[in-house]
Amino acid sequence: MKKKISFAKFDAELNTDCCDPYNNAELTLTLRMGFKQINPSGGADKGTYHDYGDATEPTRKIIKWTATSWTNWKTNFVSSAEAFWTGKFWLINDSGSFPFTKGTATYYPNVWCRFKLVGNESTVAGNHHTIDVVRLDPSESWFGSHSTLYDSKDTNSVKKATTSAGKKVMQRAHVHEVGHLLGLDHVDVGKPHCPAAGDTNAGMCYGVADADKLAVMGSGMQLRLENAYPWREALRAFALEELMMAAMGNPLLLALGRVSLSMPVASITSVWPAKMQRHYPRTEAELRAGTMITARPKRPL
Repeated sequence: MKKKISFAKFDAELNTDCCDPYNNAELTLTLRMGFKQINPSGGADKGTYHDYGDATEPTRKIIKWTATSWTNWKTNFVSSAEAFWTGKFWLINDSGSFPFTKGTATYYPNVWCRFKLVGNESTVAGNHHTIDVVRLDPSESWFGSHSTLYDSKDTNSVKKATTSAGKKVMQRAHVHEVGHLLGLDHVDVGKPHCPAAGDTNAGMCYGVADADKLAVMGSGMQLRLENAYPWREALRAFALEELMMAAMGNPLLLALGRVSLSMPVASITSVWPAKMQRHYPRTEAELRAGTMITARPKRPL
């Protein structure tokens, strides 16, 4: 089974055709980004552009994009951001969803989280987000970017903070920004020093404690389990859809509560907890016992 759901921020595809006792279902989030060149005015080779695109802010030197530099930058952006976010999480099937049969046994797959980033021109229809991009002059080391305005050096690793021990906290800004496009907030949003109703771009929202500064949604590059949120919420939509289809087949089952484990009655409330280690599909007995399978015997020859 391959099913797709389109959300405002991305498209999601759930693939269960790949399932067997050694392979989980796969959930791929596809994000289509449209990039638009910002060049010096009047067709000039060199010029300036204001930080944040705001005429009240300082200007930085920019240079004209060439066909080669534009293609190379987009390719690097897409490949490196995609590599960072794809294949890092497994969502644990705690609802008995998506059962499949192999031989005489019924298995319940977990879900491997994958990510696909498509880099288009801004004129292509169907982009989820459109981003303006300036090409900085080599002499410039900093530019005021924001959520829809990037610069050509955002793919570089740069110092974003310092730990309490004086160590540099390095980050590639484009990886952080893709996290935002997927729906993730800054690491400390919701804490007293960074209320969700306040300015969530304030410095303290990027992390006060060292561990938070090092997070990718802080000032660093470390993934956290909570970064699986976009996949988890998309998966809950698929699981709920399966539940509703099962109910339509026999609506009295849900009303009477006579539903077997193979019908995902827990899908509405299941949290699909995230792990950063591969967990194998479970049999019904293993699922009932709450057994986590991180190793299976080798496949028979």
